[in-house]
Amino acid sequence: MLCTINQVSCFWCCHRNFGIEEAEEGKAAAKKELRRRMNLSTADVPIVAVVTRLTHQKGIHLIKHAAWRTLERGGQFVLLGSAPDPKVQGEFNALAGDLGRQYPDRARLWFAYDEPLSHLIYAGADLFLVPSVFEPCGLTQMIAMR
Repeated sequence: MLCTINQVSCFWCCHRNFGIEEAEEGKAAAKKELRRRMNLSTADVPIVAVVTRLTHQKGIHLIKHAAWRTLERGGQFVLLGSAPDPKVQGEFNALAGDLGRQYPDRARLWFAYDEPLSHLIYAGADLFLVPSVFEPCGLTQMIAMR
């Protein structure tokens, strides 16, 4: 189900929940819309995703590593987040450029806070990356399991 709010197409803004009977249909629809919105290829490959603040305590070195390994192995990689530290943001801007040049239809890094997009990423991703160097976590995993 697609709807338009302020001329921005949003798949999950209507908050449709899928039960066990429609889970496969819902997952397929979310993945299709995520790929459309992120301009990714429609290849039948896994999507690895991360939604986070890009800070050292979140294990940004692990995110970078996972992005490259996912793409080297044929998957797609999606990141939603931003860094409060300009140096870290610059590193991720450079990473986005490098990934975009080498894997133009399989990698998207989106540097913003976008709650509707985060819901779509949770719904459409096959694997969800939740790195952490030292802080406890749990909310992201609970959201991703819904």
